[in-house]
Amino acid sequence: MRERDKAIIETLEKFKCLTRDQIAQLFFRHTKKPHTNANFVLKRLRRDGYITARTDKAFQQYVYFPNPPSIKKNSQKVDHYLLIAQVYIDMMKYDTVKQYDIEPIVDDFIPDAFARWKGSRWFIEAQNSLYTSKQLEQKLQKYVEWYKSDEWRKSPFVNQNKPIFPHVLIVGKINKKLNASEYPFRVAQVESIDAFMKMAQKQIQVNGMSLKE
Repeated sequence: MRERDKAIIETLEKFKCLTRDQIAQLFFRHTKKPHTNANFVLKRLRRDGYITARTDKAFQQYVYFPNPPSIKKNSQKVDHYLLIAQVYIDMMKYDTVKQYDIEPIVDDFIPDAFARWKGSRWFIEAQNSLYTSKQLEQKLQKYVEWYKSDEWRKSPFVNQNKPIFPHVLIVGKINKKLNASEYPFRVAQVESIDAFMKMAQKQIQVNGMSLKE
């Protein structure tokens, strides 16, 4: 088995599932025909029993899983994990993501991901459906309580030499925008990483704010 084959399988185990297009972006972007090359390799890995797949009508392509899959192929959470993976892929377009942990346990709550990116540390919340105002407040309240407890200062999610609370980035559909100034840490709500980078660039131009800690 080639090293790339092993890397594809390991990545599927990490993200739980990926679409053909996502795998093409991650492993075949440098080739002349990323989708064709991805299809060829994925067909072989599936034939040999290393991975499994399901047809996804929404994406009009296969969604791939490790074999055996860590979630049911018809699980309602498939789309959620695909979005978590897409956030990572989109972040990589702008800078190397040095760390991306899926669903890490933080105190008594579990963010969708924790990342080290663009010189900062981030908790990622990826949402396919619209948050209600109450749902958004409840989710962020857990971060507020952890912040107030000061337990975060001793956690593996901060740089112990420079303990700064990680930024919270909410990515997905927007119903009602939150008031970021209400929170004692930096929080942003955006529809996509592309939208976040446009917003961040504008802030840098206007007031010199930086994404770095």
